[in-house]
Amino acid sequence: MVAEGSGGHLIPALEVARGLRRGGASVRVVYARRARVGGLLEEIVLEAEADGVQLHPIDVSRVSHRAIRLFGRLAQAGRAWRLARTLFCASPPQVVVGFGGWVSAPVVLAARRAGIPVLLHEQNVRLGRANRFLRRWAQMIAVSFEQSRQECRGTPVVVSGLPIRRAIGTAAREEAAAHLGLDPDALTVLILGGSQGARALNQLACGLVNELTDRERASWQFMHLAGVSDHAAVQAAYAAARARGWVAAHLGRMDWAYAVADVVIARAGASTIAELARCGLPALLVPYPYANGHQRENARVVASTGAGAWLEESAASPTRLLQSLRALLTDAGRRVRMGAQMARLSRPDATTQLASAIVQLARVHA
Repeated sequence: MVAEGSGGHLIPALEVARGLRRGGASVRVVYARRARVGGLLEEIVLEAEADGVQLHPIDVSRVSHRAIRLFGRLAQAGRAWRLARTLFCASPPQVVVGFGGWVSAPVVLAARRAGIPVLLHEQNVRLGRANRFLRRWAQMIAVSFEQSRQECRGTPVVVSGLPIRRAIGTAAREEAAAHLGLDPDALTVLILGGSQGARALNQLACGLVNELTDRERASWQFMHLAGVSDHAAVQAAYAAARARGWVAAHLGRMDWAYAVADVVIARAGASTIAELARCGLPALLVPYPYANGHQRENARVVASTGAGAWLEESAASPTRLLQSLRALLTDAGRRVRMGAQMARLSRPDATTQLASAIVQLARVHA
């Protein structure tokens, strides 16, 4: 398996790797590792390693100077190619599975040169650039959303869903609130920006809490996962606004966070949406506006089902976000309806489905 080093790519790859390990398979995961990535992702990597998954990180650094960026990426891709060739020669795999990101390209191409079948997994509604480029060499594409079929252009498709951590959706509200020191009876807003946080969401939230009424300050509480860089500033903003805020850089037990939440304000990454769907939580989404706009397409799918609402980052403001939040927190019936629609997006057997597709491809090409 090969994956970009972000949570949206790496977490599903490691979840399937662990599922295959439980079935007796030998699994190796090649992934891009950046110097500043730590916290939650580091914990997840260590858990997978403890479960017997063989991990092969490729250390990559951000190439900041525009003139040398292409050459830097080519050099990093060359390292991935050489690592793949070494691994393939030492112990040829039966299948190579790409989970997206540029690091997938050299490994998948090395697999095809060696005659090893390839399965691609796409987390988002719209295929990412790496998967769009690589689909011509894939024997199968597994997608997370039914709407992605049309982009696969004749390659066999399985709608597997997106594997997420097994603990998500299993915690009880009272127990989770006790662990976090929160009031289980208070209306709770969870704000998260993915595994590394999101500065735009952090800034919106800091402005939003300043506009709360005294009654809202007394009856609402916030859980805010701000990321390592903004954690201290966000915590100070909640204190200055006298808002009831539980603020952390990240949280390993996301099952606790979702168990306490009544409404979630988040980016529209595919993993976040899959976790919200597992828990049946209504959401206000502010998609990341870059990276080919794939989060915008994810948000559109959620909104089209009535499971959530979304705002363009360029149009979002603390006042506008607070208006949307008030509309949800003051209407319990609407929250229930939106949560039920979100739950319909869930594919709880995604890990099993994707693992089965991988095993099937191995058997067909054995």
